[in-house]
Amino acid sequence: MTENTLKITFNRADEHRDAAHDRLWRAEAGETDETIEQGVRFVLDFEDFTDIERLMRRSTLELLETIATGRPTSIRAAAKTVGRDYRDVHRDLTELESLGVIEFITNGSSKKPILRGGSEAIDISFTVGDTDDPKTIEA
Repeated sequence: MTENTLKITFNRADEHRDAAHDRLWRAEAGETDETIEQGVRFVLDFEDFTDIERLMRRSTLELLETIATGRPTSIRAAAKTVGRDYRDVHRDLTELESLGVIEFITNGSSKKPILRGGSEAIDISFTVGDTDDPKTIEA
């Protein structure tokens, strides 16, 4: 994973916080190896299935792919690329902005959608349950 990646996870905030504390502790102790680096530009952790549902809609994922690969210059250009109505794309992009996944760069009267912090790629990781202590549910 490159440092210019936006990482999106589900219900992993404690894990990310612990890793950040560990990196800080090692940096303050004078360590300089590359494992101290985070490896991604931003980490967004969703803790609610509703937010994940909003993010994982097909139309939303198509817009994210268009932003990451095509880098449209405006909302109108994004709508044209995905072959959808401007108002629907505007609504979806506004929702992605409220989730913290994208930002807008204003240029005159147009708004260019970009991934958060200017990231160039997205890594989505979805884990349910404790991977260190898996449970079995019997019917």
